[in-house]
Amino acid sequence: MEIVSLETKRKIIPLDRPFVTSVRKVTSIENVEVSVMLEDGTVGKGAAAPALAVTGESPSSIEAVINGPASEALAGAQSEALQENVRRLKQNCYGNSSAKAAVEMAVIDAFVQQRRCSLLQWLGGTPSVFENDMTISMEEPAQMKNTAEQYINEGFRYLKMKVGDDLKKDYQRIRSIAEVLPQGVMLRIDANQGWTSKEAIVFIQQLEKEKIPLQFIEQPVAADDWAGLKKVTESTRTPIMADESCKTYKDARRLIEWHACDMINIKLMKCGGLLEAWKIADIAEAAGIPCMMGSMMESTISASPAAELALAHPNIKMVDLDAPKWLQENTVTAVSFEGHQIKAMNPAQSAPIKYEGGELR
Repeated sequence: MEIVSLETKRKIIPLDRPFVTSVRKVTSIENVEVSVMLEDGTVGKGAAAPALAVTGESPSSIEAVINGPASEALAGAQSEALQENVRRLKQNCYGNSSAKAAVEMAVIDAFVQQRRCSLLQWLGGTPSVFENDMTISMEEPAQMKNTAEQYINEGFRYLKMKVGDDLKKDYQRIRSIAEVLPQGVMLRIDANQGWTSKEAIVFIQQLEKEKIPLQFIEQPVAADDWAGLKKVTESTRTPIMADESCKTYKDARRLIEWHACDMINIKLMKCGGLLEAWKIADIAEAAGIPCMMGSMMESTISASPAAELALAHPNIKMVDLDAPKWLQENTVTAVSFEGHQIKAMNPAQSAPIKYEGGELR
């Protein structure tokens, strides 16, 4: 079925509470939604999450890519020629992974709608459930402790902490939360590239000595510090996860060759789309490296296909897809993010996407 148009629309979504990390405080997010229309009127939907610090993209640059080279690449293309469409996108525009991810997911959404199936079914998966985590926003230790207790009472067994601004404060925050962790609840520590390799090794070894229940440490060093990442991985017992160090399948292959990490965090906005994400998971699976599906601060429009891919691929063992739970509003999709679990819905339960008066409904 021929692709006849691509359109974009910015959307600002308020958060129901501030999201604070070592580098910023966020009270709302701005996503760029994209719609792909086929010649029969079918509309597929995707969304991009601007992240200048990670992908180098802004809302304006995403719009420029989608309305310019991406539209030119896919004009008159057949929606079912997915590999060829991705090749055209790559050929027409370097980088801009979030914009490409949004376009690809919109094309695939239209494609699976025509076949009257869900993305999960098309990927060969079956409806199942993932335990989601919940991120504790960076605050004073006492406040973070209270927040942790709240999430534990809501049923979350995995709590993610953003650290990396100050080692002493990081330690205090982790210790305060560890005090209230019941048996079976684990911490995921995301240093956001905030430590040197030496700092990371000393810090992690101290946490290990105190038997803090750590599931993994994510991106302890700078994204381009491959040697440092390898050194931390070799010097600690706690699994080390690569995030910003792994954007594409080529990065994944290099990380594996270097033995630089124990796990990989895949994000559609980093890698450029579902097909590239699947390749990363495949490469990691061959090497015995488990993957996690994560996300930026983004809406259900893009978090939902990420979840469906995670549910379908056998090497994606965990998810970090709590972003929709921070938003005041969410679009109904094929995935439910209610509570502490992510569930794939029956296709009949999710609202169809309609195109009315030039706007997505």
